[in-house]
Amino acid sequence: MFTPLKFGKYKVYVVEATPVRPSIRIMSLANIIVKNLRDPIEINIRQRIAVKNIKKIDDSELGYLIYLLSSSAVPYYLQNYLQRYDPHSQCVLSYASILKDGSIQLNVAALVTRNDTRFTGKKPTVFMAIVKDPKKKFRLNMVQQLYKLSWNLLEYKLSKYGEDVDSLLAQRIYNIVVQLVSKLETSNIDIVIPEYNETIRIRIPIRQPQWSLNDVPTKLRSSIETIIVKPILNKAPYAPRGILITGPPGVGKTVTAEAISSALKMKIIELRPSSYRSMWYGLTEKILEQALTSVKKKRKAVLLLDDVDFLVGRHIAVHETHVAEITIFLRFLQEENRPPVILTTNAPEILDPALIRPGRIDVVILMGYPDREFRKYIAMRSAKRYGIQLEPEKAELIASLTRWFTHAEIDALVRLAASKSEGKVDEESIMWARQQFVINESMRKAIQDRLRWFAENFQGITIKCVASETEIV
Repeated sequence: MFTPLKFGKYKVYVVEATPVRPSIRIMSLANIIVKNLRDPIEINIRQRIAVKNIKKIDDSELGYLIYLLSSSAVPYYLQNYLQRYDPHSQCVLSYASILKDGSIQLNVAALVTRNDTRFTGKKPTVFMAIVKDPKKKFRLNMVQQLYKLSWNLLEYKLSKYGEDVDSLLAQRIYNIVVQLVSKLETSNIDIVIPEYNETIRIRIPIRQPQWSLNDVPTKLRSSIETIIVKPILNKAPYAPRGILITGPPGVGKTVTAEAISSALKMKIIELRPSSYRSMWYGLTEKILEQALTSVKKKRKAVLLLDDVDFLVGRHIAVHETHVAEITIFLRFLQEENRPPVILTTNAPEILDPALIRPGRIDVVILMGYPDREFRKYIAMRSAKRYGIQLEPEKAELIASLTRWFTHAEIDALVRLAASKSEGKVDEESIMWARQQFVINESMRKAIQDRLRWFAENFQGITIKCVASETEIV
């Protein structure tokens, strides 16, 4: 029992079923709960507070909330608000946790009452319950049970020390129920930007990668693990932090980016120009700066800039906003505390040269048209993905018929053949599906040669998967 400072007319009786220890990190929670007591209560209050890692916070720490609230905020409320209603009003506080089976475990109970414990059963009572409830199993019909448990514990323990506490339950006038629930990791980055008389809200999605390193060519897999994945997972100071994946459309650049994210055990934040560009002067830069600041706070995520061709060289940018946009990205890529960044592009030659220099972009992955062996794997993988029956010899046939095809076109051919044969791919449906495609092999050979030329002339670390003509055939 103790008397709160500045509230000498009140006495506080605390009973601990679980030993309590003071904790500084509980102070912020107490400040949130106290807001319920700033104004007169006219209805029952139910408040949910999402707490990060609530399961790992011990009951002995959370029980300290009862001491913090009963020593100041509750006596202040009783004296300044409820005294006009009834000068003998009191408050019962309890801290409980909900067990896995949904039952209540009462840890701490307290009684804040005027003068002494006589006639407590006849005084109007405010009941404040703080419940640790990570799985949100607590229901409002459990409030009466918790109140009765709290009152019985107070009556039993205090009577042992000579305090006269009524066994009759005091009448509750209001309930304040505070649930401490688990704070779920958000699947979005929400950005709020005040702008004159309105507020601009931007939402950037965070998603799980859908592909793994098994979905990239075997030639790439070992180099990606050695040069990129292992150093980052080991938190090596020399680990690459910027990756550019380039190649013609449809060869699996985005798949490779997601596979790297999956190997790093990180989620993907995909930032698109449509998310931050604005028609209003200066607003694009403001939104982009705020978005990248928020991205930096996500430690277990990869920033993906897909089809980054919009970051053209500043010497050919058509608008000052584009120049400012590129400059913002250049500054961001230079920062040491940023997350890994992966860029994909079909045309690396038009990007700003300052963007892809080492220090900003440390590794360039060059992906060409798949060789015969990988085309077979793509066909088998696509069939499995769509639940299509495809025998290995039929996959071999597809590989032989799809020279200079992209990954996306092979996937489309498998789906087309399955449509023709009602789900089971046979030789006839494969030949029919192949006839629906027009592929200019000489043009694709020229694209592959240009990619090989870029690989030979790029200044920096490169991981190459550009098959020769004999490998493609």
